[in-house]
Amino acid sequence: MIKSDDYFKFCDFSGKTNEDSSFSEQEIDMLRKYCLEHCQNPHSAVILVAMETGMRTGELTALRKEDIQDGFIHVHRQQTKIPKTDVNDCIRFTEVNYTKNERANPKGGRLIPITKLCQQALDIAFQLEGDSEYVFHHPNGNRVLNDSYEYYLRRVCKRLGITTTHNHAFRVAFNSRLIEAGVTCNDRCLILGHSMQTNERHYSFSDKRRAENIKNMLKSFEKGL
Repeated sequence: MIKSDDYFKFCDFSGKTNEDSSFSEQEIDMLRKYCLEHCQNPHSAVILVAMETGMRTGELTALRKEDIQDGFIHVHRQQTKIPKTDVNDCIRFTEVNYTKNERANPKGGRLIPITKLCQQALDIAFQLEGDSEYVFHHPNGNRVLNDSYEYYLRRVCKRLGITTTHNHAFRVAFNSRLIEAGVTCNDRCLILGHSMQTNERHYSFSDKRRAENIKNMLKSFEKGL
């Protein structure tokens, strides 16, 4: 009963570009430099590990020291927000023993290999003031909360002039690095913790930055002809 032209008039086609969904290599370097200069702040330590692992916000804030061993990070829990039952309730967080993609069917989580840069980021977290079972914590031992980390990340990005301000951009950037390293789609899914369909649809895109890399690869190929 409705004409398509009339329907499309009310649709929002101003979606984000691929560049807005991921941090560029230059932006990653800017964030790394800033966080190294402010490494006493636990939120900076979260950012440093996020860019080297592609972990979700809730997975990062729920990470415990016991989850790091034998050269891998065992990701198998997440911090989640407790729904409000009253408008006057304060925001509270809890932990669940499953990740986002294993909510309906827990499988024990996943393993993320610890690279050299990742180990350096973890070492900074291990040197944070205070004592806690959590990797990221405040001097009083309290864990970092999702909202405080996301707020800090947005503030740092805006200060550095970076338009993308959400943690998900680290996941997309990390996936792109895995692609360039030759990691197969199936293995990328194992590391990032989502399905192959999700990876191909939302993570594996060819933006202008990757197009430049492809152009250089073609130039190198042409020289060999």
